[in-house]
Formats: sequence, C-alpha cells, structure tokens
Amino acid sequence: MKKFKVAIVGNGGRSISYGKAFSKCNDVEVVALCDPNQKNTITMAKMSNLSDYTYYRDYLELYEKHHDLDGVVIVTPNHLHREMAIPFIERGMPIALEKPITTTMRDSEIILLAAKKYKSRLLIGFVLRSAPFYKKVDEMLKHDLIGPVLTIQADELGSYGVSSIICRSPWRRYQATSGGSLMEKSSHDMDLINWFSNGRPLSVNSYGGNLLFRPNPNLPVKCIDCKHKNCPYYGTPEFSPSAGDAVLQDFAQHRDAEQFCIYNIDKDVADNQSVSIEYSNGVIANFMLSFNCSGERSGRNLHIVGTKGRIWGNVEDNQLYVFENNNSKVTKIELGEIESGHSGGDEGHALELVKMMRDKNYTPDQDDYAGYLSNAICIAADLSRTEKRRVNFRYDADNFITFA
Repeated sequence: MKKFKVAIVGNGGRSISYGKAFSKCNDVEVVALCDPNQKNTITMAKMSNLSDYTYYRDYLELYEKHHDLDGVVIVTPNHLHREMAIPFIERGMPIALEKPITTTMRDSEIILLAAKKYKSRLLIGFVLRSAPFYKKVDEMLKHDLIGPVLTIQADELGSYGVSSIICRSPWRRYQATSGGSLMEKSSHDMDLINWFSNGRPLSVNSYGGNLLFRPNPNLPVKCIDCKHKNCPYYGTPEFSPSAGDAVLQDFAQHRDAEQFCIYNIDKDVADNQSVSIEYSNGVIANFMLSFNCSGERSGRNLHIVGTKGRIWGNVEDNQLYVFENNNSKVTKIELGEIESGHSGGDEGHALELVKMMRDKNYTPDQDDYAGYLSNAICIAADLSRTEKRRVNFRYDADNFITFA
C-alpha cells in the first residue's frame, strides 16, 4: 500500500484534529512537524497519537529537506499564510490551509494566481462544511425543501472561552496579524452564508466595534490583582463543549494571555459586529457576531427563509427544524452525537485532504476561491464599519474583487 507523506506546519491547538485524523488512516504517514516552539509540537503530537516524525523549527528547512511530500497542512497565524503556502503551492501539491486564506485581498489573490499557475489544489479550513448540522442544511436546500432561498439570518454568540481567545491571544487580538475578530472567528460563517445563498456577494454593510471589552481604569492590568473573582474571565474561561476550542488552552500562549484583564489588555479588534450582505441572485443575509455569551441559544444560530418554508436551528443543540408553508408542519431533525470538534466537522474536514491525495482529480468545494470570497466579505465589513459606508463589489475577468 502506498503511504502518503504529510507534514504539518504550525503545531498549536488547531493542528490536533489533522494529526488525529491522519493517525487513523493506514495509507497516511505524518513525516514532519514544524513549529518554532517545540513544546507546542510535543503537546500536539501526544494529543494526536503521533510519534514517528522529524521535528523542525523553520518551515523552510522542512521544505528543503522533504521533497517527497504528498501533502502539507499549514496551521499558522493568519498573517503568515501567504508566505508559508506559496513554496508548497509551487510544488503543485495538495494543501490544507487554515482559515482565513490570508488577511489581505492582495495576499489572497497571490495565492489564487500561484495555485492556478502550478495546478495546486487548496483545502481552506472551513471545517463547518463537514459538520452534520450544516451538511444537512445544504442537503435540504439542494432538495428544494423550502424553495429558493430569500433571506439568511446567522449569529455567532461566542462563549467566554472564545471571547478570551480572540481578545487576549498574542496575535488574534490585533487586526494586523489576525485580520480582525470577524475574519478570525467568523470567516467560517461568511463561507457558510456564501454556500447557502448560492449567489455572488455584491455589497456589504456593517456596524460595530470595541463595544464591550473597553479599558477600565477601575480594574488592574492582571487578573491576579483583581477583587472580582466571579468574573467569567478570571481563571480559565468556559468554552462551548461542541466547538472543541477548549483544546487551545493546552498551549502556553493562551495560558499566559489569561493572566491579563480582558478589558485592559492592549487590542484593536471588534467584540460586536453586524454584517448585511446582498447577493447577485437577490438573497439578503444578515449576520451578528457577539462575544461574552453563555447559556441557551449561545453559539451559532441559523435561520433560512425560502419561498416554500423555513429552516432553523442552533448548532450547539445539533438539531434542525423545518417549517413547510403548504401544511404548516414543523419537523424536528435530530443529528445524533457530535464525534469531533467544530460540531463534528474537524475529522471529516481533515479527511478531505486525504481524499485529495488519493484522487488527483478531486477538488473540494471549500477551495481557494471560497476562501477568497469569505475574506472579501470580512475585509469589506471592517471597511464599512470603520468608514461608515456601504461597500460594493466589482468583479474583473479573473473574478477578483475591487471595492467601491
């Protein structure tokens, strides 16, 4: 049996799902792990059941020494994606690149152009496309269960743990390195809305900013000096069980960041933001991102209205409801046990790369252009909220976007 050789660049919490999935495949061998912090690699390898690998601190050294790779996974901070992806793209191999594709339109376009030139197939880290909840929604829409889509309402109401990760992480809390909280946390959601709308985004309007976690002179710099021990951000914040994000706390950078007050730590990302999107086929979508949420209906909510009915549900509950106009009937759909992180999407997503290596003609739907469109909405939304204007999309012959 041929063994497909894979390397994983970036060994933080998000890389674990890839390692775990690959360790279950008899025809996949993880030959190299790369991270400048070897403690990350040791933790990740242990949690992923990986043992027989070569460790590298520098991705370029890995690149030079492994000409035998069949695929690579890049799970590094967002602003490094273009730099680290391009050398592997130029080898024409299948690549799993964590979302977002990059933090800028130009970097995304460089990746798209290189992938086309070198015939490299990319899998962007939109793991929720593999989650049973969203796969079922897609199936129902394709079977015309509620007719053509008219409107989409989606919300991401992030847990205390997610709020902490975004607003206290060493790189996620800065627009320059993460691309902003909408891009870092909700590029998933922008991709899902694009998927379900089945149209091309034409314009974006957005409002929001740093509304909640503002500097507070009555609070100290470090949590240990604070008298408010009942604050949900004192100690280890609570995560949503189904999302699987709690694994990030096993890595030192997040434990270190937790020492600082979430209100007074230096940051420039939004903590609340709305996004409205107009599509070429007339679909209208609205999305709300809010942090500091817990309890019933927190997490991700979805409500799609079609000409013949509606679909709605909360991904944390892993069940959907369908209302059919012709008979006023509500059907509840139970989706069973969640078996991996990101509401059951992590393992299936990692296996998409395996499918790409096994089948040279297979390209996933969550490809580089899907990453580009998601990025475009996130960037346009931040432009809209900061410049207080509607942002229109103009497409050129290569389907690249200019904002107007």
